[in-house]
Amino acid sequence: MNAGVLFGFLVYLGLLAYIGWWANRYTKTEDQYFVGGRKVPVLAAALSDKASDFSGWLMLGYPGSAFKAGLGAFWAAIGCFFGTLADYVLIGPRLRIYAGKFRAITVPDYLEARLKDDTKLIRILSALIIIIFMTAYVAAQFTAGGKTFAEGFGVSVNTGILITVIILTAYVITGGFFAVVWTDVVQALFMVLTLIIVPFLALAKIGGLDRATEIIGQVDPSKLHPFGGATGWAAIIFAIGYASWIVGYLGQPHIVTRYMSVEDPRKLRRPGIFISGIWTTIVLWGAFFAGFLGFALYQAGMLNVSDPERVIPAMAVELMPSWLAGFVIAGIISAVMSTADSQLLVASSAIARDFYHKVLGQELGKKQMVNISRVVVALVAIVGLWFAVSGPGIIYQMVATAWGGLAVGFGPILTLSLWWKRVTKEGGIVGMAYGLISEVIFEAEIYGWAFTKDAPGIWGTIGGWFQDVPVFFINFFITLLIIIIVSLLTKPPEEIVETHEKLFIKVPVEKGKKSLTETRAKSQVENVAEFVLAKGMA
Repeated sequence: MNAGVLFGFLVYLGLLAYIGWWANRYTKTEDQYFVGGRKVPVLAAALSDKASDFSGWLMLGYPGSAFKAGLGAFWAAIGCFFGTLADYVLIGPRLRIYAGKFRAITVPDYLEARLKDDTKLIRILSALIIIIFMTAYVAAQFTAGGKTFAEGFGVSVNTGILITVIILTAYVITGGFFAVVWTDVVQALFMVLTLIIVPFLALAKIGGLDRATEIIGQVDPSKLHPFGGATGWAAIIFAIGYASWIVGYLGQPHIVTRYMSVEDPRKLRRPGIFISGIWTTIVLWGAFFAGFLGFALYQAGMLNVSDPERVIPAMAVELMPSWLAGFVIAGIISAVMSTADSQLLVASSAIARDFYHKVLGQELGKKQMVNISRVVVALVAIVGLWFAVSGPGIIYQMVATAWGGLAVGFGPILTLSLWWKRVTKEGGIVGMAYGLISEVIFEAEIYGWAFTKDAPGIWGTIGGWFQDVPVFFINFFITLLIIIIVSLLTKPPEEIVETHEKLFIKVPVEKGKKSLTETRAKSQVENVAEFVLAKGMA
Protein backbone atom coordinates (compact mmCIF):
# COMPACT_ATOMS: atom_id res chain seq x y z
CA MET A 1 0.00 0.00 0.00
CA ASN A 2 1.35 3.43 -0.98
CA ALA A 3 1.95 5.55 2.16
CA GLY A 4 1.45 8.86 0.31
CA VAL A 5 -1.93 7.81 -1.07
CA LEU A 6 -2.96 6.64 2.39
CA PHE A 7 -1.92 9.95 3.97
CA GLY A 8 -3.99 12.05 1.56
CA PHE A 9 -7.02 9.86 2.10
CA LEU A 10 -6.71 9.89 5.91
CA VAL A 11 -6.68 13.71 5.94
CA TYR A 12 -9.96 13.63 4.04
CA LEU A 13 -11.40 10.99 6.39
CA GLY A 14 -10.49 13.15 9.40
CA LEU A 15 -12.41 16.05 7.87
CA LEU A 16 -15.51 13.89 7.46
CA ALA A 17 -15.25 12.72 11.06
CA TYR A 18 -15.13 16.32 12.29
CA ILE A 19 -18.22 17.27 10.24
CA GLY A 20 -20.14 14.28 11.62
CA TRP A 21 -19.24 15.28 15.19
CA TRP A 22 -20.17 18.91 14.55
CA ALA A 23 -23.50 18.03 12.89
CA ASN A 24 -24.50 15.72 15.75
CA ARG A 25 -24.82 18.79 17.99
CA TYR A 26 -27.64 20.05 15.73
CA THR A 27 -29.49 16.75 15.33
CA LYS A 28 -31.93 16.26 18.17
CA THR A 29 -35.33 15.98 16.48
CA GLU A 30 -36.89 14.05 13.60
CA ASP A 31 -37.27 17.24 11.50
CA GLN A 32 -33.59 18.07 11.98
CA TYR A 33 -32.52 14.49 11.20
CA PHE A 34 -34.40 14.26 7.88
CA VAL A 35 -34.48 17.83 6.47
CA GLY A 36 -32.07 19.82 8.66
CA GLY A 37 -34.91 21.77 10.29
CA ARG A 38 -35.54 23.47 6.90
CA LYS A 39 -32.69 25.89 7.64
CA VAL A 40 -30.14 24.83 5.02
CA PRO A 41 -28.58 27.75 3.03
CA VAL A 42 -29.20 27.58 -0.71
CA LEU A 43 -25.47 27.29 -1.53
CA ALA A 44 -25.15 24.21 0.67
CA ALA A 45 -28.44 22.76 -0.62
CA ALA A 46 -27.41 23.26 -4.27
CA LEU A 47 -23.98 21.67 -3.84
CA SER A 48 -25.46 18.87 -1.74
CA ASP A 49 -28.11 18.32 -4.41
CA LYS A 50 -25.52 17.83 -7.14
CA ALA A 51 -23.13 15.80 -4.98
CA SER A 52 -26.06 13.51 -4.17
CA ASP A 53 -27.01 13.33 -7.82
CA PHE A 54 -23.58 12.55 -9.29
CA SER A 55 -22.44 9.43 -7.53
CA GLY A 56 -19.88 6.77 -8.27
CA TRP A 57 -21.57 6.88 -11.68
CA LEU A 58 -19.86 10.24 -12.32
CA MET A 59 -16.38 9.24 -11.14
CA LEU A 60 -16.35 5.60 -12.30
CA GLY A 61 -19.40 4.57 -14.34
CA TYR A 62 -19.54 7.52 -16.75
CA PRO A 63 -15.77 7.72 -17.42
CA GLY A 64 -15.92 3.96 -18.02
CA SER A 65 -18.70 4.52 -20.56
CA ALA A 66 -16.67 7.25 -22.30
CA PHE A 67 -13.66 4.90 -22.27
CA LYS A 68 -15.70 2.24 -24.10
CA ALA A 69 -18.04 4.32 -26.31
CA GLY A 70 -15.97 7.41 -27.08
CA LEU A 71 -17.54 10.70 -28.20
CA GLY A 72 -21.07 9.27 -28.35
CA ALA A 73 -21.13 8.97 -24.55
CA PHE A 74 -21.27 12.76 -24.35
CA TRP A 75 -25.04 12.54 -24.96
CA ALA A 76 -25.35 11.26 -21.40
CA ALA A 77 -23.80 14.50 -20.15
CA ILE A 78 -26.31 16.49 -22.20
CA GLY A 79 -29.18 14.50 -20.66
CA CYS A 80 -27.83 15.06 -17.14
CA PHE A 81 -27.34 18.80 -17.68
CA PHE A 82 -30.87 19.39 -18.93
CA GLY A 83 -32.22 17.04 -16.26
CA THR A 84 -30.62 19.29 -13.65
CA LEU A 85 -32.29 22.35 -15.20
CA ALA A 86 -35.64 20.52 -15.34
CA ASP A 87 -35.42 19.75 -11.62
CA TYR A 88 -34.89 23.39 -10.69
CA VAL A 89 -37.63 24.62 -13.03
CA LEU A 90 -40.31 21.93 -12.63
CA ILE A 91 -39.77 20.47 -9.16
CA GLY A 92 -37.66 22.54 -6.74
CA PRO A 93 -39.53 25.79 -5.94
CA ARG A 94 -43.05 24.34 -6.02
CA LEU A 95 -42.10 21.28 -3.98
CA ARG A 96 -40.49 23.48 -1.31
CA ILE A 97 -43.63 25.64 -1.14
CA TYR A 98 -45.97 22.67 -0.89
CA ALA A 99 -43.70 20.88 1.59
CA GLY A 100 -43.67 23.96 3.80
CA LYS A 101 -47.44 24.28 3.66
CA PHE A 102 -48.08 20.62 4.49
CA ARG A 103 -45.15 20.39 6.96
CA ALA A 104 -43.90 17.50 4.81
CA ILE A 105 -40.53 16.02 5.77
CA THR A 106 -40.36 13.27 3.12
CA VAL A 107 -41.62 12.81 -0.44
CA PRO A 108 -44.32 10.34 0.74
CA ASP A 109 -45.44 12.98 3.29
CA TYR A 110 -45.93 15.45 0.47
CA LEU A 111 -47.70 13.04 -1.90
CA GLU A 112 -50.12 11.83 0.76
CA ALA A 113 -51.05 15.39 1.77
CA ARG A 114 -51.18 16.79 -1.78
CA LEU A 115 -53.43 13.99 -3.07
CA LYS A 116 -55.39 13.78 0.20
CA ASP A 117 -54.95 10.03 0.44
CA ASP A 118 -56.52 8.56 3.57
CA THR A 119 -55.99 4.95 2.46
CA LYS A 120 -52.21 4.96 3.21
CA LEU A 121 -51.69 3.24 -0.18
CA ILE A 122 -49.58 6.07 -1.60
CA ARG A 123 -47.35 6.00 1.46
CA ILE A 124 -47.02 2.20 1.27
CA LEU A 125 -46.25 2.28 -2.47
CA SER A 126 -43.74 5.09 -1.91
CA ALA A 127 -42.00 3.14 0.83
CA LEU A 128 -41.79 0.02 -1.36
CA ILE A 129 -40.38 1.94 -4.34
CA ILE A 130 -37.78 3.61 -2.11
CA ILE A 131 -36.77 0.46 -0.25
CA ILE A 132 -36.38 -1.67 -3.39
CA PHE A 133 -34.65 0.77 -5.72
CA MET A 134 -32.80 2.87 -3.18
CA THR A 135 -31.21 -0.22 -1.67
CA ALA A 136 -30.10 -1.22 -5.16
CA TYR A 137 -28.73 2.30 -5.66
CA VAL A 138 -26.82 2.11 -2.38
CA ALA A 139 -25.34 -1.21 -3.49
CA ALA A 140 -24.06 0.48 -6.67
CA GLN A 141 -22.30 3.11 -4.56
CA PHE A 142 -20.73 0.46 -2.36
CA THR A 143 -19.45 -1.29 -5.50
CA ALA A 144 -17.98 2.00 -6.72
CA GLY A 145 -16.25 2.51 -3.40
CA GLY A 146 -14.87 -1.02 -3.53
CA LYS A 147 -13.38 -0.49 -6.99
CA THR A 148 -11.81 2.80 -5.92
CA PHE A 149 -10.18 1.33 -2.84
CA ALA A 150 -9.01 -1.65 -4.88
CA GLU A 151 -7.30 0.58 -7.45
CA GLY A 152 -5.91 3.10 -4.96
CA PHE A 153 -4.76 0.84 -2.14
CA GLY A 154 -4.26 -2.55 -3.73
CA VAL A 155 -6.92 -4.34 -1.66
CA SER A 156 -9.60 -6.65 -3.06
CA VAL A 157 -12.84 -5.13 -4.34
CA ASN A 158 -14.86 -6.84 -1.58
CA THR A 159 -12.53 -5.46 1.09
CA GLY A 160 -12.95 -2.01 -0.44
CA ILE A 161 -16.73 -2.42 -0.36
CA LEU A 162 -16.60 -3.28 3.35
CA ILE A 163 -14.42 -0.22 4.13
CA THR A 164 -16.87 2.01 2.22
CA VAL A 165 -19.84 0.63 4.15
CA ILE A 166 -18.18 1.17 7.54
CA ILE A 167 -17.10 4.77 6.88
CA LEU A 168 -20.35 5.81 5.26
CA THR A 169 -22.74 4.24 7.75
CA ALA A 170 -20.84 5.71 10.70
CA TYR A 171 -21.27 9.36 9.79
CA VAL A 172 -24.86 9.02 8.53
CA ILE A 173 -25.87 7.39 11.82
CA THR A 174 -24.02 10.07 13.75
CA GLY A 175 -25.21 13.28 12.13
CA GLY A 176 -28.30 12.66 10.00
CA PHE A 177 -29.27 15.22 7.36
CA PHE A 178 -27.02 18.00 8.67
CA ALA A 179 -23.96 15.76 8.42
CA VAL A 180 -25.04 14.57 4.97
CA VAL A 181 -25.49 18.10 3.63
CA TRP A 182 -22.23 19.53 4.92
CA THR A 183 -20.15 16.49 4.01
CA ASP A 184 -21.77 16.75 0.57
CA VAL A 185 -20.54 20.34 0.28
CA VAL A 186 -16.96 19.24 1.02
CA GLN A 187 -17.34 16.25 -1.29
CA ALA A 188 -18.71 18.42 -4.12
CA LEU A 189 -15.55 20.54 -3.93
CA PHE A 190 -13.32 17.45 -3.92
CA MET A 191 -15.17 16.09 -6.94
CA VAL A 192 -14.90 19.24 -9.03
CA LEU A 193 -11.18 19.63 -8.28
CA THR A 194 -10.55 16.00 -9.21
CA LEU A 195 -12.39 16.32 -12.51
CA ILE A 196 -10.50 19.48 -13.44
CA ILE A 197 -7.03 18.17 -12.55
CA VAL A 198 -7.16 14.65 -14.01
CA PRO A 199 -8.14 15.52 -17.63
CA PHE A 200 -5.48 18.24 -17.86
CA LEU A 201 -2.80 15.87 -16.57
CA ALA A 202 -3.96 13.29 -19.11
CA LEU A 203 -3.76 15.87 -21.92
CA ALA A 204 -0.20 16.76 -20.90
CA LYS A 205 0.79 13.09 -20.73
CA ILE A 206 -0.65 12.13 -24.13
CA GLY A 207 0.64 15.24 -25.91
CA GLY A 208 -2.57 17.19 -26.55
CA LEU A 209 -6.09 16.55 -27.81
CA ASP A 210 -5.02 16.15 -31.45
CA ARG A 211 -2.62 13.37 -30.51
CA ALA A 212 -5.30 11.66 -28.40
CA THR A 213 -7.89 11.72 -31.21
CA GLU A 214 -5.28 10.46 -33.66
CA ILE A 215 -4.55 7.43 -31.45
CA ILE A 216 -8.25 6.72 -30.85
CA GLY A 217 -9.06 7.10 -34.57
CA GLN A 218 -6.44 4.53 -35.49
CA VAL A 219 -7.89 2.00 -33.05
CA ASP A 220 -11.64 2.59 -33.57
CA PRO A 221 -12.91 5.50 -35.76
CA SER A 222 -16.49 5.03 -34.46
CA LYS A 223 -15.35 6.36 -31.07
CA LEU A 224 -14.81 9.77 -32.69
CA HIS A 225 -18.33 9.84 -34.17
CA PRO A 226 -21.01 11.70 -32.14
CA PHE A 227 -23.51 8.91 -32.80
CA GLY A 228 -21.13 5.97 -32.48
CA GLY A 229 -21.06 5.54 -36.25
CA ALA A 230 -24.86 5.29 -36.55
CA THR A 231 -26.85 7.30 -39.10
CA GLY A 232 -30.48 8.27 -39.70
CA TRP A 233 -33.08 6.88 -37.30
CA ALA A 234 -30.44 4.75 -35.58
CA ALA A 235 -28.44 7.91 -34.75
CA ILE A 236 -31.48 9.51 -33.11
CA ILE A 237 -32.14 6.37 -31.06
CA PHE A 238 -28.46 6.29 -30.08
CA ALA A 239 -28.62 9.87 -28.76
CA ILE A 240 -31.92 9.27 -26.92
CA GLY A 241 -30.48 6.15 -25.33
CA TYR A 242 -27.61 8.05 -23.74
CA ALA A 243 -29.56 11.28 -23.00
CA SER A 244 -32.49 9.40 -21.42
CA TRP A 245 -31.14 10.17 -17.94
CA ILE A 246 -33.02 13.49 -18.21
CA VAL A 247 -36.43 12.11 -17.13
CA GLY A 248 -34.97 10.40 -14.09
CA TYR A 249 -34.17 13.69 -12.38
CA LEU A 250 -37.85 14.37 -11.74
CA GLY A 251 -38.24 11.35 -9.47
CA GLN A 252 -35.14 10.92 -7.31
CA PRO A 253 -36.13 11.29 -3.61
CA HIS A 254 -32.52 11.73 -2.43
CA ILE A 255 -32.21 14.75 -4.78
CA VAL A 256 -35.61 16.44 -4.42
CA THR A 257 -35.45 16.19 -0.62
CA ARG A 258 -32.75 18.87 -0.83
CA TYR A 259 -35.32 21.31 -2.21
CA MET A 260 -37.59 20.65 0.77
CA SER A 261 -34.82 21.71 3.16
CA VAL A 262 -33.88 25.17 1.87
CA GLU A 263 -34.58 28.33 3.86
CA ASP A 264 -36.24 30.28 1.02
CA PRO A 265 -37.84 28.68 -2.10
CA ARG A 266 -37.20 31.82 -4.18
CA LYS A 267 -33.46 31.13 -4.11
CA LEU A 268 -33.89 27.77 -5.82
CA ARG A 269 -34.30 29.65 -9.10
CA ARG A 270 -31.62 32.25 -8.43
CA PRO A 271 -28.88 31.55 -7.37
CA GLY A 272 -29.59 27.81 -6.95
CA ILE A 273 -29.96 27.03 -10.66
CA PHE A 274 -26.81 29.05 -11.46
CA ILE A 275 -24.68 27.22 -8.87
CA SER A 276 -25.91 23.79 -9.96
CA GLY A 277 -25.63 24.56 -13.67
CA ILE A 278 -22.00 25.70 -13.45
CA TRP A 279 -20.96 22.81 -11.20
CA THR A 280 -22.73 20.26 -13.42
CA THR A 281 -21.10 21.58 -16.59
CA ILE A 282 -17.60 21.37 -15.11
CA VAL A 283 -17.87 17.87 -13.64
CA LEU A 284 -19.56 16.32 -16.69
CA TRP A 285 -16.91 17.80 -18.96
CA GLY A 286 -14.17 16.46 -16.68
CA ALA A 287 -15.67 12.98 -16.27
CA PHE A 288 -16.18 12.55 -20.01
CA PHE A 289 -12.68 13.67 -20.97
CA ALA A 290 -11.10 11.60 -18.22
CA GLY A 291 -12.58 8.45 -19.77
CA PHE A 292 -12.03 9.57 -23.37
CA LEU A 293 -8.37 10.49 -22.80
CA GLY A 294 -7.88 7.47 -20.55
CA PHE A 295 -8.64 5.24 -23.54
CA ALA A 296 -5.99 7.07 -25.59
CA LEU A 297 -3.45 6.64 -22.77
CA TYR A 298 -4.33 2.95 -22.51
CA GLN A 299 -3.90 2.39 -26.26
CA ALA A 300 -0.60 4.29 -26.23
CA GLY A 301 0.74 2.00 -23.49
CA MET A 302 0.91 4.86 -20.97
CA LEU A 303 -1.77 3.53 -18.62
CA ASN A 304 -2.44 0.11 -17.17
CA VAL A 305 -6.11 -0.39 -16.27
CA SER A 306 -7.93 -3.71 -15.97
CA ASP A 307 -11.46 -2.30 -15.70
CA PRO A 308 -12.68 0.74 -17.74
CA GLU A 309 -14.68 1.90 -14.72
CA ARG A 310 -11.44 2.22 -12.72
CA VAL A 311 -9.80 4.56 -15.24
CA ILE A 312 -9.80 7.71 -13.04
CA PRO A 313 -8.19 6.14 -9.94
CA ALA A 314 -5.69 4.39 -12.25
CA MET A 315 -4.83 7.73 -13.89
CA ALA A 316 -4.45 9.40 -10.48
CA VAL A 317 -2.00 6.78 -9.24
CA GLU A 318 -0.09 6.84 -12.54
CA LEU A 319 0.06 10.59 -13.25
CA MET A 320 0.29 12.25 -9.82
CA PRO A 321 2.54 12.38 -6.76
CA SER A 322 1.30 9.77 -4.29
CA TRP A 323 0.02 12.27 -1.70
CA LEU A 324 -1.99 14.13 -4.35
CA ALA A 325 -3.31 10.83 -5.71
CA GLY A 326 -4.60 10.21 -2.19
CA PHE A 327 -6.72 13.35 -2.40
CA VAL A 328 -8.01 12.28 -5.84
CA ILE A 329 -8.95 8.89 -4.44
CA ALA A 330 -10.72 10.85 -1.70
CA GLY A 331 -12.52 12.86 -4.40
CA ILE A 332 -13.79 9.64 -5.97
CA ILE A 333 -14.86 8.24 -2.62
CA SER A 334 -16.55 11.64 -2.07
CA ALA A 335 -18.75 11.06 -5.11
CA VAL A 336 -19.68 7.61 -3.87
CA MET A 337 -20.44 8.69 -0.33
CA SER A 338 -22.22 11.94 -1.20
CA THR A 339 -24.90 9.92 -2.98
CA ALA A 340 -25.00 6.84 -0.77
CA ASP A 341 -25.38 8.87 2.44
CA SER A 342 -28.46 10.64 1.05
CA GLN A 343 -29.88 7.36 -0.20
CA LEU A 344 -29.38 5.69 3.16
CA LEU A 345 -31.18 8.58 4.83
CA VAL A 346 -34.12 8.46 2.40
CA ALA A 347 -34.39 4.66 2.72
CA SER A 348 -34.35 4.89 6.51
CA SER A 349 -37.08 7.56 6.45
CA ALA A 350 -39.23 5.30 4.24
CA ILE A 351 -39.01 2.44 6.72
CA ALA A 352 -38.83 4.22 10.08
CA ARG A 353 -41.05 7.22 9.47
CA ASP A 354 -43.34 6.46 6.52
CA PHE A 355 -44.05 2.82 7.31
CA TYR A 356 -43.40 2.19 11.01
CA HIS A 357 -44.68 5.54 12.30
CA LYS A 358 -47.27 6.67 9.73
CA VAL A 359 -48.68 3.40 8.36
CA LEU A 360 -48.49 1.21 11.46
CA GLY A 361 -49.32 4.16 13.71
CA GLN A 362 -46.57 3.53 16.25
CA GLU A 363 -46.31 6.66 18.40
CA LEU A 364 -42.80 7.36 19.64
CA GLY A 365 -40.92 10.36 20.96
CA LYS A 366 -38.82 12.41 18.54
CA LYS A 367 -35.56 11.17 20.01
CA GLN A 368 -36.78 7.57 19.81
CA MET A 369 -37.70 8.02 16.15
CA VAL A 370 -34.23 9.35 15.38
CA ASN A 371 -32.66 6.35 17.12
CA ILE A 372 -34.90 3.91 15.22
CA SER A 373 -33.92 5.65 11.98
CA ARG A 374 -30.27 5.12 12.82
CA VAL A 375 -30.84 1.41 13.35
CA VAL A 376 -32.65 1.24 10.00
CA VAL A 377 -29.70 2.97 8.29
CA ALA A 378 -27.43 0.21 9.57
CA LEU A 379 -29.83 -2.52 8.37
CA VAL A 380 -30.21 -0.99 4.90
CA ALA A 381 -26.42 -0.71 4.69
CA ILE A 382 -26.07 -4.42 5.48
CA VAL A 383 -28.56 -5.37 2.74
CA GLY A 384 -26.79 -3.02 0.32
CA LEU A 385 -23.49 -4.65 1.25
CA TRP A 386 -24.86 -8.05 0.33
CA PHE A 387 -26.13 -6.80 -3.06
CA ALA A 388 -22.82 -5.06 -3.75
CA VAL A 389 -20.82 -8.21 -3.09
CA SER A 390 -23.15 -10.53 -5.02
CA GLY A 391 -24.28 -8.13 -7.81
CA PRO A 392 -23.01 -7.74 -11.40
CA GLY A 393 -20.32 -5.21 -10.42
CA ILE A 394 -20.98 -2.89 -13.40
CA ILE A 395 -21.69 0.51 -11.86
CA TYR A 396 -23.20 2.16 -14.95
CA GLN A 397 -25.72 -0.67 -15.30
CA MET A 398 -26.52 -0.87 -11.57
CA VAL A 399 -27.15 2.87 -11.32
CA ALA A 400 -29.30 2.90 -14.48
CA THR A 401 -31.53 0.16 -13.05
CA ALA A 402 -32.03 1.91 -9.69
CA TRP A 403 -32.35 5.36 -11.31
CA GLY A 404 -35.00 4.04 -13.67
CA GLY A 405 -37.09 2.48 -10.91
CA LEU A 406 -37.17 5.72 -8.92
CA ALA A 407 -37.76 7.78 -12.08
CA VAL A 408 -40.86 5.83 -13.09
CA GLY A 409 -42.14 5.38 -9.54
CA PHE A 410 -42.00 9.05 -8.52
CA GLY A 411 -41.25 11.28 -11.53
CA PRO A 412 -44.67 11.32 -13.25
CA ILE A 413 -46.75 11.76 -10.09
CA LEU A 414 -44.41 14.39 -8.61
CA THR A 415 -44.43 16.47 -11.78
CA LEU A 416 -48.18 16.25 -12.32
CA SER A 417 -49.02 16.97 -8.68
CA LEU A 418 -46.95 20.14 -8.73
CA TRP A 419 -48.29 21.49 -12.04
CA TRP A 420 -51.79 20.02 -12.56
CA LYS A 421 -54.56 20.76 -10.07
CA ARG A 422 -56.72 17.97 -11.53
CA VAL A 423 -54.50 15.01 -10.55
CA THR A 424 -56.21 12.60 -8.12
CA LYS A 425 -55.15 10.07 -5.52
CA GLU A 426 -56.61 7.29 -7.66
CA GLY A 427 -54.39 8.36 -10.55
CA GLY A 428 -51.40 8.46 -8.21
CA ILE A 429 -52.09 5.02 -6.72
CA VAL A 430 -52.62 3.30 -10.09
CA GLY A 431 -49.66 5.06 -11.71
CA MET A 432 -47.24 4.35 -8.86
CA ALA A 433 -48.39 0.73 -8.62
CA TYR A 434 -47.87 0.27 -12.35
CA GLY A 435 -44.47 1.96 -12.16
CA LEU A 436 -43.31 -0.26 -9.30
CA ILE A 437 -44.51 -3.55 -10.79
CA SER A 438 -43.39 -2.84 -14.36
CA GLU A 439 -39.92 -1.65 -13.34
CA VAL A 440 -39.34 -4.69 -11.15
CA ILE A 441 -40.34 -6.93 -14.06
CA PHE A 442 -38.49 -5.10 -16.84
CA GLU A 443 -35.42 -3.79 -15.00
CA ALA A 444 -34.79 -6.75 -12.74
CA GLU A 445 -35.89 -9.22 -15.45
CA ILE A 446 -37.50 -11.46 -12.84
CA TYR A 447 -39.21 -13.49 -15.56
CA GLY A 448 -36.08 -13.87 -17.67
CA TRP A 449 -36.89 -11.15 -20.20
CA ALA A 450 -36.58 -7.40 -20.32
CA PHE A 451 -38.26 -4.60 -22.28
CA THR A 452 -36.53 -5.63 -25.54
CA LYS A 453 -37.43 -7.19 -28.88
CA ASP A 454 -37.50 -10.57 -27.08
CA ALA A 455 -40.26 -9.51 -24.66
CA PRO A 456 -43.73 -10.98 -25.30
CA GLY A 457 -46.58 -9.16 -27.03
CA ILE A 458 -46.65 -5.43 -27.55
CA TRP A 459 -43.66 -4.96 -25.22
CA GLY A 460 -41.49 -6.90 -27.66
CA THR A 461 -42.71 -4.78 -30.59
CA ILE A 462 -41.94 -1.51 -28.79
CA GLY A 463 -38.70 -2.94 -27.43
CA GLY A 464 -37.61 -3.79 -30.96
CA TRP A 465 -38.11 -0.21 -32.06
CA PHE A 466 -36.22 1.24 -29.11
CA GLN A 467 -33.87 -1.58 -28.12
CA ASP A 468 -31.01 0.89 -27.45
CA VAL A 469 -33.18 3.14 -25.25
CA PRO A 470 -33.33 2.32 -21.50
CA VAL A 471 -36.62 0.81 -20.42
CA PHE A 472 -37.27 3.53 -17.84
CA PHE A 473 -37.36 6.29 -20.50
CA ILE A 474 -40.31 4.72 -22.34
CA ASN A 475 -41.95 3.51 -19.14
CA PHE A 476 -41.84 7.04 -17.68
CA PHE A 477 -44.21 8.33 -20.38
CA ILE A 478 -46.47 5.27 -20.15
CA THR A 479 -46.84 5.89 -16.40
CA LEU A 480 -47.48 9.61 -17.01
CA LEU A 481 -50.28 8.72 -19.45
CA ILE A 482 -51.83 6.22 -17.01
CA ILE A 483 -51.97 8.82 -14.22
CA ILE A 484 -53.57 11.40 -16.54
CA ILE A 485 -56.24 8.96 -17.80
CA VAL A 486 -57.20 7.69 -14.33
CA SER A 487 -57.25 11.25 -12.95
CA LEU A 488 -59.61 12.38 -15.73
CA LEU A 489 -61.94 9.51 -14.83
CA THR A 490 -61.97 10.48 -11.13
CA LYS A 491 -62.40 13.73 -9.21
CA PRO A 492 -60.03 15.46 -6.77
CA PRO A 493 -61.34 17.02 -3.50
CA GLU A 494 -62.39 20.66 -3.91
CA GLU A 495 -60.19 21.92 -1.07
CA ILE A 496 -57.08 20.47 -2.73
CA VAL A 497 -57.93 22.14 -6.03
CA GLU A 498 -58.53 25.43 -4.20
CA THR A 499 -55.20 25.17 -2.38
CA HIS A 500 -53.37 24.61 -5.65
CA GLU A 501 -55.13 27.56 -7.27
CA LYS A 502 -54.36 29.87 -4.35
CA LEU A 503 -50.69 28.97 -4.44
CA PHE A 504 -49.96 28.76 -8.14
CA ILE A 505 -52.73 29.97 -10.44
CA LYS A 506 -52.42 33.53 -11.73
CA VAL A 507 -55.25 35.85 -10.73
CA PRO A 508 -56.23 39.22 -12.25
CA VAL A 509 -54.94 42.24 -10.33
CA GLU A 510 -56.74 45.58 -10.12
CA LYS A 511 -54.69 48.67 -10.88
CA GLY A 512 -53.22 50.37 -7.84
CA LYS A 513 -53.66 47.36 -5.52
CA LYS A 514 -50.51 46.53 -3.57
CA SER A 515 -51.45 43.79 -1.09
CA LEU A 516 -49.45 40.58 -1.05
CA THR A 517 -52.39 38.41 -2.14
CA GLU A 518 -53.37 40.69 -5.03
CA THR A 519 -49.84 41.02 -6.38
CA ARG A 520 -49.28 37.28 -6.32
CA ALA A 521 -49.91 37.11 -10.07
CA LYS A 522 -46.77 39.11 -10.85
CA SER A 523 -44.45 36.20 -10.29
CA GLN A 524 -45.76 32.77 -9.39
CA VAL A 525 -42.62 31.46 -7.75
CA GLU A 526 -41.31 34.56 -5.99
CA ASN A 527 -44.58 35.97 -4.68
CA VAL A 528 -46.06 32.62 -3.72
CA ALA A 529 -42.89 32.00 -1.75
CA GLU A 530 -43.44 35.33 0.04
CA PHE A 531 -47.03 34.32 0.73
CA VAL A 532 -46.00 30.97 2.21
CA LEU A 533 -43.26 32.51 4.36
CA ALA A 534 -45.49 35.34 5.53
CA LYS A 535 -48.23 32.92 6.55
CA GLY A 536 -45.81 30.84 8.61
CA MET A 537 -46.02 27.80 6.34
CA ALA A 538 -42.25 27.46 5.97
